[in-house]
Amino acid sequence: MGKMNNLFFSHHETKDPFYASHGKRIGITAKTLDHKMIRNTQVSKRKLLVDRSNNNWYYYPIDRKGKFDLVATNDQTGTIMNKKVKGTPNIYEFENSVVIACEGNGEVGYVYQFSKDNLKLLNEWEIDGFIWGVIEYNGSVCVSAYVVDLDTARLYILNGRSVDFVELGTHFAPSDLLVLNERLFISSYPLSENSPKQILMVDEEYDIEKKFGVSICPRFLFENGEDILIQELDVKTGRSDRYSLLNLNSGEEMVSKRSMPLRIVNF
Repeated sequence: MGKMNNLFFSHHETKDPFYASHGKRIGITAKTLDHKMIRNTQVSKRKLLVDRSNNNWYYYPIDRKGKFDLVATNDQTGTIMNKKVKGTPNIYEFENSVVIACEGNGEVGYVYQFSKDNLKLLNEWEIDGFIWGVIEYNGSVCVSAYVVDLDTARLYILNGRSVDFVELGTHFAPSDLLVLNERLFISSYPLSENSPKQILMVDEEYDIEKKFGVSICPRFLFENGEDILIQELDVKTGRSDRYSLLNLNSGEEMVSKRSMPLRIVNF
């Protein structure tokens, strides 16, 4: 996935493949003090950890062509689920379901939705592009992806058998998703020095309602009261040691750097 390492690596940062929701409606990375904190997995066991319904999620490579066995078990109910999937699995937990998003070959991605109650497969989708983020919004599973051949950022809206999408723009990757105040926010990560650095605000009809220009390369988004905290991933250096706080009412951005005072930027 665009923003995640897989479980074969021994070091995990904010790119880990296990996601959990603390809210009732949206899926967000497990957080401590509004920072995306992910518990490390045991790499030797290839385990995707345990969701809050006590389901254990694992995956095992079948071959070198990117096929995996996805296995989920619940010791309390004696339930076992096994599903062959295409691409490295990354797990997102929501209130009633778990969504598995698989990288595929970079041109096509695969998304699977399972019930947390009985581990049954609810929905299965195939989408174009390189997957970056997954979240629940307005009753649908929303997936952000970058279609390389078209140089296009897309937001897929998945619901039942329906697969819809909206074009978000070009020259950037839709790197993270956040739901706040009944709006969906998407970070626009620049793919070159001249690409836009923006936070897109999408309404319930999935139209782009507003664009917030920011001064840093936005990678991850965090809820911070009525504001959005943005973590940078610098397109030049690859460093991620700066954060900014975006005021959604005024559009004012406060940028910080380690060992340096805050500075205010207006757009």
